[in-house]
Amino acid sequence: MWKTMNSADTFAGAVIYQAMPTVTPDDSTEITLPAPAKVNLMLSVHGARDDGFHELTSMVCAVEFGDSLTVSLREDEDALRCSDKDVPTGEENIILKAAALFRKVSGLDQCFDFALEKRIPMGAGLGGGSSDAATALKAMNALTGNSMELDQLEVISAELGSDCPFFIRAMPAVVRGRGELLDVLDAESCAKLQGQDVVLFKPHFPIETAWAYGKLRSGADRYYEAKLAADERIIEFKNSGEVASLLMNTFEVAVGEKYLAIPTLLEALRAEGVACLMSGSGSCCFALVNGNSTELKTLIEHAWGDSVFWVETSLR
Repeated sequence: MWKTMNSADTFAGAVIYQAMPTVTPDDSTEITLPAPAKVNLMLSVHGARDDGFHELTSMVCAVEFGDSLTVSLREDEDALRCSDKDVPTGEENIILKAAALFRKVSGLDQCFDFALEKRIPMGAGLGGGSSDAATALKAMNALTGNSMELDQLEVISAELGSDCPFFIRAMPAVVRGRGELLDVLDAESCAKLQGQDVVLFKPHFPIETAWAYGKLRSGADRYYEAKLAADERIIEFKNSGEVASLLMNTFEVAVGEKYLAIPTLLEALRAEGVACLMSGSGSCCFALVNGNSTELKTLIEHAWGDSVFWVETSLR
């Protein structure tokens, strides 16, 4: 089994975020906030809904790694710059959609400048776009006097994407519905998760979320799991405190039928005693670690090549 790293150790490639204030002084014209990635410790999809979404139950945690977004006031029109040239910066970007939604809901005529330091890879299943959009909403709200409470931001953020409400608070939570119904965990359960060391690793290819959900639909219910099974898993975790007891992802089998590299590696790691899982709809995976992860990284690079995306971080 892998042993826990000391909290003083440096996590390669990770950005350790401190708690950020939700209120800024009235004269502030710029704010920088973290936009953390997340992992689904459990992602149980129960079936397709009539509205085109899927019904699911998930246990979600943010991690101490992610993007960083700087937002400032602007007079004429919204503008977005990004450190990653592959990220579109036009009106199709979810951050600019968030700005338009914020103006619509708040009634304000304020425009904004966004500078995104992009670290979360696209198509990874780590919630990068959703986190960026939710962070943009929080920053715009702070810069304009905090006219909306966090619960209001959670409601409006659901219009941008199913994962967005979670990132408003980014606290460990059970997520239900299509992803918009949040139940933040009690303090005791949060304490069992926060600080757990994890490594994130991703092959060179992304997986489109729409394709992954379409794959579930094509399976004629064979991929889905009953809600009762997910609820029992959550109860077991709360009773035992064993994070590994949560690990399950409906997408892993469905996605793995096309992207064989993912289940092949995960099965090999599990045979070595590593608690690991694909996060979200893929293609990024994570492993719970309890020590020096050098050997684990070597195994993963042997399977996927030395260009694999790799980050050592922890649950927040």
